[in-house]
Amino acid sequence: MRKIIYVILALLLLLVPASAALGNLAPGIRINGQVRELDPPAQIINQRVMVPLRFVAEDPVLQGSVLWNGAARQVNVTCLDRTFQFHIGSDGVLVDGQQYQLDSAPYIYQNRTYLPLRFFAEHLGGAVSWNSSRHEASIEFRRHRQPDPKVFAYYYWGGFPELKAHAALFSDVALRWFETNSQGDLLYEYQDDYDQVLSFLRQRGIKAHASVVFMDKEGLHTLLSNPQRRAHLIGQLCRRAQQDGYDGVNIDFEFIPAADGPNFTQFLSELKSALDPGKELSVAVFARTAGDNWPTPYEYSRIGGIADQVIVMTYDYHYKTTAAGAVAPLWWVEEVIGYMRNQARIPADKLLIGMATYGYDWGQGVTSVTVTRDKLAQVKDRYEVAAHYDSASGSPYYTYTDANRVPHQIWLENEQSLGQKLELVQQNGLGGISFWRIGNGFDDLYQVLEKETAW
Repeated sequence: MRKIIYVILALLLLLVPASAALGNLAPGIRINGQVRELDPPAQIINQRVMVPLRFVAEDPVLQGSVLWNGAARQVNVTCLDRTFQFHIGSDGVLVDGQQYQLDSAPYIYQNRTYLPLRFFAEHLGGAVSWNSSRHEASIEFRRHRQPDPKVFAYYYWGGFPELKAHAALFSDVALRWFETNSQGDLLYEYQDDYDQVLSFLRQRGIKAHASVVFMDKEGLHTLLSNPQRRAHLIGQLCRRAQQDGYDGVNIDFEFIPAADGPNFTQFLSELKSALDPGKELSVAVFARTAGDNWPTPYEYSRIGGIADQVIVMTYDYHYKTTAAGAVAPLWWVEEVIGYMRNQARIPADKLLIGMATYGYDWGQGVTSVTVTRDKLAQVKDRYEVAAHYDSASGSPYYTYTDANRVPHQIWLENEQSLGQKLELVQQNGLGGISFWRIGNGFDDLYQVLEKETAW
C-alpha cells in the first residue's frame, strides 16, 4: 500500500510545478549566510522544508559526496565524516549505522532526491532557523562558522559607566577622543580618564582603537592633498598606537571633497603600511546604494582592500534638514549591503553595518533636533505620545503635539527594528555591526545583543 501511495505522490509532483504546490512561492535557502540558488528549488511538504540532496550535500561549505543506487532506490551520503543511508519513500534512515526515523520520507522530483533539510543539517552539527517574513530557511554549520561577528562600538565623552555596564557585549571599542586638523596635528578632543578606560578594556580583553575625527571640508582638502601633512599625522598616529598599546587606528573623516578621493585612499594606504604588524586599520564611510549618483570621495573597493574593517554608516537616510522619516529604513540598509558586497566588492567579513542609537524629532518645517532614548522619555513625561510602526521602512515612530500646538514626529529605532537589521548582518555573513555611541543610553540595542539567538 505504501508503494502505491508513494507512486501516486511522485506522479503528482512530476505533473504539478513546484511553485504551484507551494502556493506559488518556493522557500529560499541560505547556508552560512549566503543565498543558494537550487534547481529545482526547495519545497515544503508536510510543513517541512525539503531540499534536493545533492545540491546541499555537495555545497562548497560541506563538500560531501552522494552515491545513487537505482536498483535499491537508495542514496548514500558521506559528509563531514558522517555517513547517511536514505531510501526513497521510506521514513527510516541510517546515520553512522544507527537507525533514525524521518517525519517526511525522501522522494524524487525532476530526477532529484528530496529530503528534510532540518534532519540532514542538524545531524551535521548545523543550526536551522526559519524566517517567516522572508519565507526562508537559514542553516549555519557550526564546524564551518566564520569568527563571531564584531560589535565595534564608538566611545565618547561620558560613556565610561555604560562601557563598564555592557562590556561583555563589545569586541572592539573605538575611543573617539582624538581629532586632527588641516596641518595633521593629533589632538585630544576632550578630557577623559584615558589610562583608566584603556586599562579596563585590556582587562576585559576588548580591542581598543584610537579613533580620530575630522569633518571640515576645506581642512580635509588641505590635509589630504599634501604628502607632508599626511605623513605628519601618520607618524603621530603610529607613535600613539605604539606608546599606549592601542590595537588599531580608526579613521572617521567625513565631508571629504569628492575630488580628494584618491588622496584619501593614498592616506589610508600609507597609514596601513606605517602601522606596526598586528595593528588594525578601520575606516568609517558613508552608505551608498547602486541607485545613488552623488559624487563620492570613497573608492570603496580600494578601501576594502586596504582596511581591516570598513564601518558603513547606515543611518541618517532622513537627516536633520530633510522631511520626517525613518533614520535607517530596512529596505535601504539591505540595498546598501548589496552595493557594498556586489558593486564595491568589499569582502563580507570586513563589512560592519552601522546601527543608529539616536533619532530625530521633526516639528514644523524640515529641520529637526536629535533625540536619544532619554529625550524620548522626557517627551513622554511631558506630552501625550502615540507610538506607531511604519511597515514600509520597518521603523517605529512617535507623534505628539507640543504646548504651542505644533505636531511632531519622532523617528527612533527600537528593539524590533534593530533586530531585523542584525538579522540582515547574519544572513549576509558580514563582519558585524558598529554603532555611535556608548553613552547614549540606548538599551534597545543592548537587549538585542544580549539575546543569544541574534548571533
